[in-house]
Amino acid sequence: MTKQVRTRVAMAALMTALTAGLLAGCADMQKDVSRDLTAGMTPPPQAAPQPGAVAALDRLSPSACNQSLARSLAGERIPIDNVRDLVYGVNRDDARGQIQNYNAWVYLKNQPGAVVVQMDANCTPQQVYTRDGATLPNRPG
Repeated sequence: MTKQVRTRVAMAALMTALTAGLLAGCADMQKDVSRDLTAGMTPPPQAAPQPGAVAALDRLSPSACNQSLARSLAGERIPIDNVRDLVYGVNRDDARGQIQNYNAWVYLKNQPGAVVVQMDANCTPQQVYTRDGATLPNRPG
């Protein structure tokens, strides 16, 4: 093997190692950023769902997350009979097509706007917030 060929082989091996290192570093950085975004967040209160709550949510919008949503609504003291409508939004990682989280937009009968329950890809509630004039019963408006 000539010196020129050995140099090219060594450079190719070096480039492969550098590329692998950069990709691994980017993956770790993405995990750190994701962790930082939820660091310090207090999970929303949870409680046993009212009888029939999951079935009522399933009639509005069938979802594997309705059990978690029902616990979140109970934890926020929102009676299931006050829910007028439910719409799920799904956020995906554009590069991989994987689900990042769900946003359950819960519209109540007695007020404008929506209560939004954000859940991760496994339906674990991350936060609850309001939009367009909605309020939560156990939180100041």
